[in-house]
Amino acid sequence: MPFNTLNDFLIGICVGSFLNVVIYRLPIEMSVLSPRSFCPKCKNKIKWYFNIPILSWIILKAKCNYCASKISFKYPLVEVITGILFIIFSNASPYFYSFNLNNPFEKIFSWVILSILLAVSFIDFEHFWIPQSLINFGFLIGILNLLFIGLYEIDSYQENIFLKGILGAAFSYLLFEVLRLCSRFIFKKDALGKGDSKLVAILGLWLGPLGNLLGIGISYVIASIYLLIGYKFKKIKKGQLIPFAPFLSAGGLIVWYFGNETLLRVIYRQ
Repeated sequence: MPFNTLNDFLIGICVGSFLNVVIYRLPIEMSVLSPRSFCPKCKNKIKWYFNIPILSWIILKAKCNYCASKISFKYPLVEVITGILFIIFSNASPYFYSFNLNNPFEKIFSWVILSILLAVSFIDFEHFWIPQSLINFGFLIGILNLLFIGLYEIDSYQENIFLKGILGAAFSYLLFEVLRLCSRFIFKKDALGKGDSKLVAILGLWLGPLGNLLGIGISYVIASIYLLIGYKFKKIKKGQLIPFAPFLSAGGLIVWYFGNETLLRVIYRQ
């Protein structure tokens, strides 16, 4: 494995370890910074050498060193997924921003939006809730991303890239709010959450109007496939509540990785 790839993976699993803290603590309204990691069952603080990503779970045989309670497979899974995606998204090509090779922020911002969407997806999947703090962080980093581009991408500012990002966020939020309200009117209940509208707004800030429309379309395709498989194997029941943030995140990340033009060529076979 090349050094850069290994380095990306190691950074990814460490970030994944922190994401596990975020995913566990935000729903119970606990600070993600303090106290340090502890066993949810016996509350004993975990020593640093039992808190090494992936390895500690294997060495401890998925059991707490103090009370022997089972450690969920979700923890190493999040770490491995984050590590692999950090490798993949080191080569992302977000067309909306037209990054050049001299931009040192490209990989960092790709990793940041990836981490935010991973945390949002896992939390929504478990709790059907998107934390406002992650929404706020996504907006803040997205705006910083647009500002940093000006340091290296003069042409982007000539094309009003900052304005496109803001308009993309506003347009996406309003579009999804209309969809949410219409679906509530048709089905007589909430089919989409307000958090989904806010998440779409973040993606609009990062992907721009066209990129976000592509991402939303892809997310519906992925969700449809998921539902069809779930119905087929009787894992999903009719009327069952389904978290939509994981699908929106997947659609957004696909667009972020491949870029608008590449996806449009694939769709229209040009």
